[in-house]
Amino acid sequence: MGGINFFKGSVFFLAPFVLAACQLQDFDKIKPDLSQIKIVPTSILNIGERFKGPKNEKTDISGGDTPLPLKDILGSSLATKNLGTDFLTSLKYALDTDPEIVSKRREIEAKLAAIDAAEAQRDFQVGTTLYGGIEDVTDNTRGVAVAINASRLVFDGGKLESQIESSVFEVEAAKMDLAATIDRRANALFEKWLELEKYRSLQAQIDKRLSVLDPLIDQLEKVAEAGIGDVSKVTTAQTTVSAIRAEKARVAEGLAQSQLDFSNAFGALNSGVALDYGFITDLVPTEIDDKLVQNSPLLKSRYASYQSSLARIKALRAKDGFDIGFEARAMRPFAGSEYDSDESIGLVGRKTLFNGGMLGSEVKEAEARSEANLAQIKATYRTGARSLEAALQNIESMDKAILIARENAKLTSDAIVYLRQQLIIGGSTLDSVLSAEARLYEAESKEIKLLTEKYKSQVFIVSSLGLLSGALGF
Repeated sequence: MGGINFFKGSVFFLAPFVLAACQLQDFDKIKPDLSQIKIVPTSILNIGERFKGPKNEKTDISGGDTPLPLKDILGSSLATKNLGTDFLTSLKYALDTDPEIVSKRREIEAKLAAIDAAEAQRDFQVGTTLYGGIEDVTDNTRGVAVAINASRLVFDGGKLESQIESSVFEVEAAKMDLAATIDRRANALFEKWLELEKYRSLQAQIDKRLSVLDPLIDQLEKVAEAGIGDVSKVTTAQTTVSAIRAEKARVAEGLAQSQLDFSNAFGALNSGVALDYGFITDLVPTEIDDKLVQNSPLLKSRYASYQSSLARIKALRAKDGFDIGFEARAMRPFAGSEYDSDESIGLVGRKTLFNGGMLGSEVKEAEARSEANLAQIKATYRTGARSLEAALQNIESMDKAILIARENAKLTSDAIVYLRQQLIIGGSTLDSVLSAEARLYEAESKEIKLLTEKYKSQVFIVSSLGLLSGALGF
C-alpha cells in the first residue's frame, strides 16, 4: 500500500510539469511580453549588454565572499603606472581604472542579475522538506517524512511584469548614469591636463623673458651697488624685478601643484605623451540645438528613472488583486511513520484583505518618488541648458580677449625694441625697459590663460552633451 501511495505521489508531483509542457504557450499569451517593452537605446550602452570589467586586473579586488583587509583595498586604489602609449590610450586607461567608474559598472551587473532573478519567478518553484522526530511520545512512535512542493504563478494582475519592467528601466538609468559619469570624469581629467600644460607654458614663457632680462637685472644691481643714477628710478626698477621674480615663484608653485594633481589622476605617463588639443576642438558641434541637449546621458538617465518609478507604481497597485498559482504537493512517510501519504494538486488563489493601510502608503511613497523624478528631469534640463549657454558665451568672450592679448603683446614687443634702442643713447631708462618686458610677459601669459579657459569650456560642452565618452570608445 505504501508503494502505491508513493507511486500516486510521484504522479501528482509530475503532473504540473506535464501540464506546463502542454499549456505553457497559452499561459504566456495572457502575460505581456517583456520584449515589447519599448526602450529606445540612448547610447552605445544598450539594454542587455553586459559591461566588462576594467582592463586593469588590479582593480578586481572583491575577494569573493571573503572581505579583504582595508590596507589591501586602499593600497590598490591610487593611480600608479599609466599603461597608455599615446594621448587617447592614456586617457582611456585612467578612466578604465577609475574606482567610481568601476563601481558604476558593478552596479549595472547587479541590476542585470536582479532582472534575471525576477524573470525566474515565472518558472516552476520546486522545493523539498525533510521531517524527522517523534510523532507520538506516549506510543513512542518515530518516523521520517519527505515532502516535495511545486508551484508556478499563473496570474498576478501584471505585478511581476511591472516589477521586471521597472528593473529594466533601472538598468537603462544605470547605464546612462555610467555614460554621464564617464563624461564627467573625462572632463575632470582634461581639466587637470589643461592646468598642467598651462603652467608648463607659463614657466617656459617666464624663463624666456628672464633669459632676456638677466643682463639688464645684472646691470641694475651694479648701478644700485655703485649708488649712481636716480635713486627713485633705481628703486622702481628693483620693484619691477622683484615682481617678476615673485611671479616666477607663483608659477613654479602652480606647476608643482598641477603636476601632483595630474599624477594622482593619471599615474605616471610614458614619456612623449602630449595633450591633443585638436581632439577637443573637433568634438565641439557647429550648432547646438534643443534635440542635442535632450540626448545627453544625464537627462536620459533621469528619464529612465522616472519610467522605472511609474512601472513600480503599477506593480504596487497590482498587489491589491488576486494572485492565482498552480501548486502540487506530495508527502511520503518512511522509517515507521504512521502518517499516510498526502498528495494534492490544483489552482490556489490568494488576496490580502487587510494590511493596515500598508499598501496604500507604499503607493503614495512610489507616487511621490515618481513626481520627484519628474521634477529632477526638469531641474537637470534647466541647469544643463544654462550651463551650456554660459560655456558658449565664455568661448566667444575668450576668443575676443585672446585677440586683444595678442595685439597687446605685439605692440609691447615693438615698444621694447624701440626702448632698448633709446636706452643705448640715454633716451629711455632701465626701469622703462624692465617694465615693458614685464608687460610683455603679462600679455603673453594672459593669452595662455585665456586659451586654457576656452579649452575647458569646450570640454565641458562635449562632456555635457555626452559626446566625450562616445569619442573615447566607451
